[in-house]
Order: sequence, then structure tokens, then C-alpha cells
Amino acid sequence: MKKLGYIVLALMFVACGSNSFQTEGGTTVTYLQKGDGETPVDSLVSMFKIKYTTEEGKVMMDTDEPMPLKIDANNIADQGELLSCLTMLKTGDSVSFELTASELFEKTFRAPLPDSIAPDSKIKFQIAYVDQLTEDGYFEMVAKKAEEAASKQIVVDNEILDTYLAENNIEAEKTESGLRYVITEEGSGSKPEQGQAVSVNYTGWVLNGDYFDSSNKEIAIEKGLYDQRREPYVPYTFPLGQNQVIKGWDEAIALLNEGAKARIYVPSTLAYGSRDRSPIIRANSILVFDVELVEIGD
Repeated sequence: MKKLGYIVLALMFVACGSNSFQTEGGTTVTYLQKGDGETPVDSLVSMFKIKYTTEEGKVMMDTDEPMPLKIDANNIADQGELLSCLTMLKTGDSVSFELTASELFEKTFRAPLPDSIAPDSKIKFQIAYVDQLTEDGYFEMVAKKAEEAASKQIVVDNEILDTYLAENNIEAEKTESGLRYVITEEGSGSKPEQGQAVSVNYTGWVLNGDYFDSSNKEIAIEKGLYDQRREPYVPYTFPLGQNQVIKGWDEAIALLNEGAKARIYVPSTLAYGSRDRSPIIRANSILVFDVELVEIGD
């Protein structure tokens, strides 16, 4: 019976060991789910879902999408226990552990500890190691997700623009990309070619009527946009079709003759997309511009 007791005790230790591990720094990491993948490779991009809370349960971070990290197991000595934990995970693992607030902020975040958090309080982590990708694979994934999001957003933008134009009795031309435009004054010159410098006067606002920029001094003053640092107010010059401006501009200006004026309606997918550009240009904002193709250069 004594021998059997030793065997049972040994099995208990094996079971406990399989459900957790310790870092060299002494942090106990508990498995919520064990994966069978690989540990991080410094040349690859590791994708983690990360949630951490204060000791009282206040959420400090909770990623909706897996976040990319480059993990170098040979260079973690001064980066704290969080990185030590991550280097020991395998793809497919989900784990939980706790770190002291002072250790986390001082060694990993390298930032001052907030006054609201006690240095010796515990920060509770739940982390899932989702995948490990090559850099090319990661950028392909990002591009694919952006393309999928844009495909959905253009449907929404089209509906909004169709409704807006109909309600305001505006007849606008529509391109395949979803850009709308109205030629308000025909030009007498030629159309610009890709790569040529074009000088454009413009005034821009979002669809709800809030103005955000103008190259025309009088309009800038009228709309409360005037900035003395911009003096003198002059047309904006850029090379056409070289991604120096939003896609909607590259497309719209190419449609104009030198001297022409137009009002263009730019879907968010041809503007700043899901990014907040400013307090006025928020995520997925549809933009409107009055533009004048003043001059075509070399």
C-alpha cells in the first residue's frame, strides 16, 4: 500500500506539471488549452490574442483580433516576465498567469505605473497563441482582411451616397470604383497623364456638411479653417497616380481637363477607410470635394 501511495503521488505531480509550467523568473503559467504547434521563431510573426485585467477585474486590454509580435527567445533577459511566458508557448496554447504591476510596467512596458494601480497588485493575463506566420504571410493576411472589409464597406457607402444624391436631386456620374462626380465647369486644356504634376484648388467636407480643409484662403476664413502657417494659400501640387493622395483624388483628377471644376463624392474606401483621420474625418467617412484642376505640369 505504501508503494501504491508513492505511485499515486507521482501521478498527481505529473498531472499538475502537465497543466502548468514555470518561467525561469518564477511565474506560474496555467494551461487553459494545450496546443501542439511550435514555439516562437524570431524570424516569424507570432499572432496572440491577449486580455489582461487589474486585480479587481477592470479590463486593461482585450484584443478583438490577434495581434502580431516578433518574439526573440535569445533576447528577453531585460524585457520582463511577459516575454518570458510568451517564448515558452506553442501555437494552439491558451494560458493564464499573473504578474505584479511594477514588474510589468517597469520591465516590459517601460512606462510609469499609473497612480491608480498599486505596485504590488496583480495584473491577470489570458493569452491565446493563435498562429505563427512568415512576414509575407502576415502582410498577405492583412491585405486580404482589408480587401474583405472594403468590399463590405463600399456596399454601405453606395447606399448612403445613392440616398444622399437622390434626396438632394443631384445627378452625378459614377465610376466602377464607386466614385461620384459632377463636372461644374468644363476645362479647355488636355487631361493629365499618370505621373504628371497637377495643381489643384480644393475645398473638402464630410457628407454631413462639416468642413475640414481648403486651399482657398477666403473659404478657409469663412469656414473657420484659416491657419496663418499655411500662408500663402496656393493650389496643392502632386504627381498624379503615384499614391501621394487618396485614391479618390487620383481617380477624379484624371477625369478632368485642365481648367475644369468638379464636385466629387469619395466613398470611404477611396479615402481614409476605417482610420480616424481627424475629429471631423472619422472612420469610414464619405468625403466631398470641390476641385479645380488649375494646371498640368511636367
